[in-house]
Amino acid sequence: MAIEIINGRQIGVSRRGEGVPLLLLHCALAHRGALAPLMNHLGAMAFTAIDLPGHGQSEYDQSTDIQVQAIETTIALLEDADGPSHLFGHSFGATVALRVAIDRPDLVRSVALYEPVYFSLLAHSNPQAYETEASAAGAFSRAAEQGDWPNASRAFLSRWSSESFDDLSKAQQSYILRTIPLILASEPSISSPESGEEVLSRLQGLRLPLVLLEGRNSPPVISAINAVIAERALNVERRIIDGASHMGPISHPGEVAAVLNEFFIE
Repeated sequence: MAIEIINGRQIGVSRRGEGVPLLLLHCALAHRGALAPLMNHLGAMAFTAIDLPGHGQSEYDQSTDIQVQAIETTIALLEDADGPSHLFGHSFGATVALRVAIDRPDLVRSVALYEPVYFSLLAHSNPQAYETEASAAGAFSRAAEQGDWPNASRAFLSRWSSESFDDLSKAQQSYILRTIPLILASEPSISSPESGEEVLSRLQGLRLPLVLLEGRNSPPVISAINAVIAERALNVERRIIDGASHMGPISHPGEVAAVLNEFFIE
């Protein structure tokens, strides 16, 4: 488990394997090690996994938007890779992967997104779904506004995880309580109508091979987000993982990897 300085920030980075490069971005509240089981089910590739800002061993600079920091780090790593890379992202990591694919398609071979939580894409394209999601997130938002991080964590995990906060180990609870404020930090980039309008306008020029994955049992808002992306990107397919929900890359790594092994073609 290495620490590297990238763009002047401390970043946790893991590298292993040989072959075509693949860069992986985990979900919020996790760390790069969470994607190790998924990598174990993938074919031979040169894997790079990083800790997102404020997660694992990576620093978070509160003066800069958290998604922007993650994008900058990802682009720096892709620029150092041996040719264009495949790119995989899960949840918040998938929003970063999508932005990187839009901003720097020259660095990317193809992009696979498991449930990008780009709620902002719905603000103009599907306002009803956008308002429904805001209501569903109300318990988390109210607790977070009050600084009640244990109850904010309970509310968040009840929607997005297969594990409840109170069933986690003390060490896991401590990690969640440390990282849960970063959910609020991500809202300007993934929830504001302004950010959604910008991404929607640029999606129409995305020509890279793109696969959108989602769990059969995931919240309906995920399907709505993937539908918006699929309507606008030019070279996209959608796949559903039976039995899985939002944490599919962690709970069903073999099933998710089976799709990726078909998709990541040199």
